[in-house]
Amino acid sequence: MISHDIANSLNEHSWIRVMFQEGKRLKQLHGEEHVFDFSIGGPALEPPEAFYQSLRQVVDEPLAGKHSYGDYQGLYEARERIAAYLANRYQTGFSPAHVVMTSGAAGALNLVFRSILNPGDEVVLLAPYFLEYERYVTNFGGACTIVPLTEESFDIDIDCVKEALTDKTKAIMVNSPHNPTGKVFSQENLSQLGRMMAEWEAETGRQLFLVYDSPYDQLTFGGTYANPFSASDRVIFVGSFSKELGLAGERVGYIALNEAFEHKDLLAAALAYCNRVMGFLHAPMLMQRAIAGMGSLEVDASPYRLRSEMMSDILREAGFSFLPPQGGFFIFPKSPIPDDVAFCMEAMERFHLLVVPGSQFGRAGHFRVSFSVSLEQIQRSKDVFRQLRAFFGGDEVEASAGMPVNLVE
Repeated sequence: MISHDIANSLNEHSWIRVMFQEGKRLKQLHGEEHVFDFSIGGPALEPPEAFYQSLRQVVDEPLAGKHSYGDYQGLYEARERIAAYLANRYQTGFSPAHVVMTSGAAGALNLVFRSILNPGDEVVLLAPYFLEYERYVTNFGGACTIVPLTEESFDIDIDCVKEALTDKTKAIMVNSPHNPTGKVFSQENLSQLGRMMAEWEAETGRQLFLVYDSPYDQLTFGGTYANPFSASDRVIFVGSFSKELGLAGERVGYIALNEAFEHKDLLAAALAYCNRVMGFLHAPMLMQRAIAGMGSLEVDASPYRLRSEMMSDILREAGFSFLPPQGGFFIFPKSPIPDDVAFCMEAMERFHLLVVPGSQFGRAGHFRVSFSVSLEQIQRSKDVFRQLRAFFGGDEVEASAGMPVNLVE
């Protein structure tokens, strides 16, 4: 009755969704205060007052056609605001003509791959990676080539990426700040990637896109951040207001091409066209108007930095090993046993603690903790993480038989 491909996908369990459903079940059984859900990566904070002020003004403004269809590329004033913000942040040229407003970053990535891929083209993904990336590529006949990040530091392994390139490779995808590891790739690492891409292009006569997915762009904790536009002239930058402004449910994101991008006019036109034919049309108009009316798009990362520090302290004191998060919402500790699925099952069933196995992101032996939760929940979890780590004590256990799991990798 339905597509074989979709039918197969429905039979696969997303561990994040499983955790969400199990969390609801456990809260009903034991009470919300006795369940510790660190599985979902939604924003912990409400939108800033500046957003609400702008939205109230938009709603109250007697503007004819306020709710009409808009330009497929997006509201000019919103694109102008984003272009100015990016030009200031990355010290490179941007024009509203080369910004496309989208239905969140997920919608943006689907637009990107629909616009650039021919059937059989390959996209390099760096593992671990957000589980939906593969789908965004295969939706349009593309194929994924998986290259692991380095084992301990989660850097981009330039030699491994180069070895993975073929005459079918169309793009390399980089996500920073990184989900699930919390890594912020350094300027040196991105520059190395850019030099390798340029050398490969010179050797083969082919061109590569660098798709840079950065929905946590401003949520960095070290005071510095890398400039992807210095690595390559063919950066397709994907941004979102879901995480930074707490607007995840409003679905407003964007794609930006800088002025050095050789075929920026053609690609911007293709992206706007795909917005139309894929049925998005454009990002929600009220949200675009509210974004355009904000005095600044800069956000304060300190509430998330505080959460990352608190969560890191708790995990470290409990005895877990991990790379300290440099940005975003997540920490990616090593599982105390090789079977990360068994570990997460025991954490859920025995301690009512919900975390996501690293296998879900293409890196077994780890688990993901989202610290984008209330400060109170982080504080309450201290003893639970300590008890969880003590329970294992280095001894392997079998997975609980209480729930079937078929992970997407």
